[in-house]
Amino acid sequence: MTAKPTWPDHPDAGISSYDIPTRDKIPVIRKLLPLKGPGYALDIGSGTGYTTSRVFPDRPTVCADLHAPNLHYYRRSMSLPGSASDPPCVVANAIALPFKDGAFRFVLCSEVLEHLENDAAAVREISRVLASDGMAIITVPYNKLGFTSFLELLKIKTVHDFPGPEQHIRSGYDEHSLRDLCARYGLSLDRHEYYLRFFTRLVTDLVSLCHLAYQRTRHGRASWSWSDAAEAEGSMAFRVYRRVLPALWLFSRLDFFLRRLRGFGLVVAARKISTSAT
Repeated sequence: MTAKPTWPDHPDAGISSYDIPTRDKIPVIRKLLPLKGPGYALDIGSGTGYTTSRVFPDRPTVCADLHAPNLHYYRRSMSLPGSASDPPCVVANAIALPFKDGAFRFVLCSEVLEHLENDAAAVREISRVLASDGMAIITVPYNKLGFTSFLELLKIKTVHDFPGPEQHIRSGYDEHSLRDLCARYGLSLDRHEYYLRFFTRLVTDLVSLCHLAYQRTRHGRASWSWSDAAEAEGSMAFRVYRRVLPALWLFSRLDFFLRRLRGFGLVVAARKISTSAT
């Protein structure tokens, strides 16, 4: 039985460690990503770096994000105390990565493709920087259920509907559309899993609705980044959220009984197709 999580599980962990979908997807990513052997890792669209630190705790890892304040937040909040150097962070666009071909044995691209006008270029770049014996993990919203959230079903606009770092250009993907997109650039999907099932989605949407109200009343904005959201870490609202989060998390774990069903999030493991086999 999995031990009950503490909040947070890192002495300097910030707002992302309290994000329920993030907590829900990390075990799925780790299940699909066997970290064996040497090699560098790359996290494309690393945000605040919490997922990076949980998926690649001991492996040399480069964080790439288009929004520089997210990387600054990661360096400040997620680097290990007493570390001799800052974690390597690069401001970079997912469709034009400044890295050599085959530079990384492991690539993580979590909740990025749905934000991009040119998602094909991003997949091309993932394939280019991935080593021949490497593996890429891609996570995206899953749209084959007919809707990707209950807020969408209720036609309530969220941060994903407004121009800014978190805007969604498309609702998501299904197994077939993502497989076809990856295959165009020499990536073969080995396995896939789901996360963010019914109860987790329900709790997430409730939290999102409260956060939306907070951002609009406190800051007067409909769009924000992860680093912007971190401004609330010292607020009374966030302290209240921290107190109720264990109960929300426990309720979301009812998804254990739905684990054979699809969820609102999709995680795929992809390998580069050998040129000798094509």
